[in-house]
Amino acid sequence: MKPITKAAFAVLAIAIVLIAAIGITVATYQPMNTVMSDQGKVNYKAIPYYNTTVNGTTVQIVNLSLAAWGQGNGHPNAYPFNFNGTSYGAMTIYLPANADIHANMTDYEVKPHTLKFELPYASQWARGPIWAHTSVHVKKVIISTGTIDPIWYGNVAHYRSIWWNDTQPGHYWAVCGLTTHAEAGMYVYVIVSSSVHVPYYTIK
Repeated sequence: MKPITKAAFAVLAIAIVLIAAIGITVATYQPMNTVMSDQGKVNYKAIPYYNTTVNGTTVQIVNLSLAAWGQGNGHPNAYPFNFNGTSYGAMTIYLPANADIHANMTDYEVKPHTLKFELPYASQWARGPIWAHTSVHVKKVIISTGTIDPIWYGNVAHYRSIWWNDTQPGHYWAVCGLTTHAEAGMYVYVIVSSSVHVPYYTIK
């Protein structure tokens, strides 16, 4: 009986260790209701832009750089669902009306992502795409990148760029368009207004 008892205890001990390990793994990749940013709270930070002339008309070009930070990019607390280390709409981007936005999205994470600009219905905007993120909540998709490969493909950071031309006043979302990523916190509020002359962002 003693050998059987010892074996049973050994199996039980291994099972406990495996369950604990699985629990740790799940906790590591579980979306969190937190904001992670090297900058902390930001009340105002200008976004680079320049003016150019197109067919005799002055056009404002905004260079918008976004990234999904990863643990391998010097951000030990980062997790897969973030834009510039922020989540759940903690970042708000303010853009001028009638500007051309050159948006670059870099994926430092171990999950693929996209960058998509959407015009949600007014009743949905403030709460963000945290529930069923479907066409029921989105009035119009402005533009989207294709899927951006995660960093483990070749151990380099992949990126894609898109142009959002002639921005129209309104309240938008910048989201990851892959299934459940926006709901898991990967979204940013975007406000386009004729009263904004210098593009900027805030982090609450």
